[in-house]
Amino acid sequence: MKKYLLIMLTALSVYAMPPLVDSSWLKSHINDKDIVIVDVSSKKLYDKGHIPKSVNSPISNWREKHGEFLLVKNADAVQKEFKRLGIDKKSRVVIYSHHANGKDILKATYVIWAMEYYGFKNTALLDGGIVGWKESGGKLSKKSETPKPGDFKVTVNSDLVADLKLVKRSIGKSQMVDARPSIFYFGAKKQPVLARRGHISKAKSYFWKYSFEGDYLKKREVLKEMLVDGLGLNPKKELITYCTGGLETSMNFFVLHRLLGFEKIRLYDASMKEWANRDDTPMTKYRWE
Repeated sequence: MKKYLLIMLTALSVYAMPPLVDSSWLKSHINDKDIVIVDVSSKKLYDKGHIPKSVNSPISNWREKHGEFLLVKNADAVQKEFKRLGIDKKSRVVIYSHHANGKDILKATYVIWAMEYYGFKNTALLDGGIVGWKESGGKLSKKSETPKPGDFKVTVNSDLVADLKLVKRSIGKSQMVDARPSIFYFGAKKQPVLARRGHISKAKSYFWKYSFEGDYLKKREVLKEMLVDGLGLNPKKELITYCTGGLETSMNFFVLHRLLGFEKIRLYDASMKEWANRDDTPMTKYRWE
């Protein structure tokens, strides 16, 4: 029995990894055969210089337009992307961005969510992205990588996504968190892309940037103090995250789900670009909830 447990623990140590890794961790594992490094920034940035052995997979490879908003691509398209990236069922995938602007990192957490939505869980976000890599003395490469095709088979995990109908019937029943700047949540300012101001009724406000100190995520204990102890979110209850169009909320999803252990959590992919551009969806303004 002890021998069996040792084998199991060894297997877990080989294939599992923490959800947030730093540049030192990546340097020590960059040559592991099961490591796949994914750069989610634009090809232009990738071509200027990227982490060695990383494969470019811009956000456009994961999202497509549906009317006035964007949603994650269908299973066939994502299956092709997994294959192109060389991802197998035993791969460990490290995802990073170039932090080229304030929202570039959100592409990384969106891809992490999309991968788990399609059944692949063994992912990690590189804390600090390429900025942290360079600050730690890591060198860049301009070599474009073409990995051996991967064999991971996608399966849809519908428990990780929320649509319009589910959000409507969850108001007042499930926890909800708005990832946008608080000025938009409160309704003091209206976003140009939205017809109405304010937030989904009963939702709480937590601007995704609150989780950061510069280019790095705050310590887990600080995040817990803010979101669980402070905001009063319950890790055991159902929770829906949303924002303007799906990207900002992916960071809150990552922090809550991967770092703080919220299991009953869904991402409203269409978010306010769908909700606030209709006239049959409950919204609240000029109030903190």
